[in-house]
Amino acid sequence: MLYKQIAKTLFVMTITTMSNLSALAADECIPPESGYKNIQCADKTQLFLAYDDDYRPQALLNKQGKVIRSLKAFEKVEAWLYSDGFIPVLKNDKVGYINAQGKLVVPIIYDNLMSPDDKYNEIWANPVYKDRVIVAKDGAYGIINTSNKVILDFDNKYFKIDPFSNERAAVYDGDTQLWGLIDTNGNEVVAPQYDGLNGHLGGHYGFHEGLLGVKKDDKWGFVTDTGTVAVPFIYDEIRPFSEQLAGVRRGEKWGFINGANKTIIPFKFPNDEVKRVSVTYFGAMYFNFNNGTAQIEEKDDGTSVCINKSGKIVTCSEW
Repeated sequence: MLYKQIAKTLFVMTITTMSNLSALAADECIPPESGYKNIQCADKTQLFLAYDDDYRPQALLNKQGKVIRSLKAFEKVEAWLYSDGFIPVLKNDKVGYINAQGKLVVPIIYDNLMSPDDKYNEIWANPVYKDRVIVAKDGAYGIINTSNKVILDFDNKYFKIDPFSNERAAVYDGDTQLWGLIDTNGNEVVAPQYDGLNGHLGGHYGFHEGLLGVKKDDKWGFVTDTGTVAVPFIYDEIRPFSEQLAGVRRGEKWGFINGANKTIIPFKFPNDEVKRVSVTYFGAMYFNFNNGTAQIEEKDDGTSVCINKSGKIVTCSEW
C-alpha cells in the first residue's frame, strides 16, 4: 500500500507541472453529504467518486451528493486520474473515458497500461491533457482526443509515450533505445537522443517549472521543451525543480541549484544519509522543496531532517 501511495504522489508531481504540491494541498477537499462512507474528490468542489469498503467504484456524485452515474460496472475509476473534465475507467481490463456528466466519450477499447512486471508502477491509464490522451492499443502507443479521433497513429515508431506535460510528451524509440519529445499533435520536437528520464517507481516526473530532467552519456542535466540544455549534463543524480530549486548530486554530496545552474545551497549533504530500501524506494522523497523546506536525512528513529532555502536545519513542512 505504501508503494502505491508514493507512486500516486509522484504521478501527481508529473501531471501537475505548472503547479506544486503545496498548491494542491491548499485546495481543501470537502466531500458532500451522501449515503456513501468512502468518497474521494475529483475536482475538489464539483465532482466526487464514491467507493465501497473494498475500494470498488460505486458512483459519480455532484456537489450535492446526488448520483450522476453508477460506476459499479467498472473495475477501476480513480479520482487522482481526473483531469480537464474527464476520467478514465477500466472494464474487462480495457480503458475508456467518461466526462464529468458520466457519459462515455472514449470507448472502452484501449490497453490497461499497468505492467504486470513492474510492481512499483500502478498507473493503468493516462489523464486527459488539453483534449489529448495517450493510449495504447494491442501494445502500440498513440494519441487520441476526447472524441476518440486518432491524432497520432498507432503504427508510429515509438515504443512508449509518456504522459503530457508542458505541451510535450517524452517518447521512447525502441530501435535507438533513446528518448525524445513530441508535441500534443504528435510532431517530433526533439529527436530521440536522451539515455533516460528523471523519475522513480516506474514513472517519470515530466517537466517541472519548465525544465525536464534527462540523462546523456551517464550524466544528468535539464532541458527546455525545445531541447535546449538549461543545466549541463554533469550530475550523478537529480530531483525535479520545485520552488525554483532542484536537488542534485555530484559524487557523494547533494546540493541545490537554480534553473541557470547556479549553486544556491552548497554540496554538503551526504548521499549515505538517504534511506534507500532499493534503488527507487523512498530516495525520491529527498531533496524536493515543499512549503519552503526539503528533507535531507532520516534518522534511525524515523525522524526526518529538513532544511530551508538558506540551508539551515528547520522543522519539516507537511506534504
